[in-house]
Amino acid sequence: MNIPKVWTPEIWRRAAAPAIPVVIEAAGHMVSEATEHHADYVGQDRWVVDYLPGRQLTREQTRAAMRIAVAPQQLEVERWAAMLGLTAAEARMFAAMPVVA
Repeated sequence: MNIPKVWTPEIWRRAAAPAIPVVIEAAGHMVSEATEHHADYVGQDRWVVDYLPGRQLTREQTRAAMRIAVAPQQLEVERWAAMLGLTAAEARMFAAMPVVA
């Protein structure tokens, strides 16, 4: 780890707001390089996320679920989990489950 000797405003800004890895939507799939979890479009504006079996979600809920999978340590997890009707602890637990092929 390279710790700067002088902390400029830009360094403070980056340290205070770490980037959340990108969730990519393409050809009916949502994926991210930061997780093996994924979501698939099933039609009629409904998506399924691999770690939430049996649930069909809207695109917005699916993005929230994918964000939880890529960044479970973020403070926003509570808000994202609420969109899914879950607590932050429940959402983190589900996202921590291994990907089943």
